[in-house]
Amino acid sequence: MVTIRLIRFSDGKPAPGEKVYISRHSSGFLDVGGVYGSEITNRDGEVLFSKLDLPAKGEVFVNGHQVHNGELRQVMTFKI
Repeated sequence: MVTIRLIRFSDGKPAPGEKVYISRHSSGFLDVGGVYGSEITNRDGEVLFSKLDLPAKGEVFVNGHQVHNGELRQVMTFKI
């Protein structure tokens, strides 16, 4: 499970209504990776990807822009 938390760079407050998706890298022959469905941040600026098992590597995108490429963690916070 991965929780993405978005904070507005301008004022440090949560960023609700932002589109987030994760593209997980494959980890071997039988694991092909994949994209986890787009989710919209809630009023606290958070979105939960409950079906994503860790450890994993991948990319995090916010509104179509990459904000992270590498190890995925249980809770990840980004300023946008």
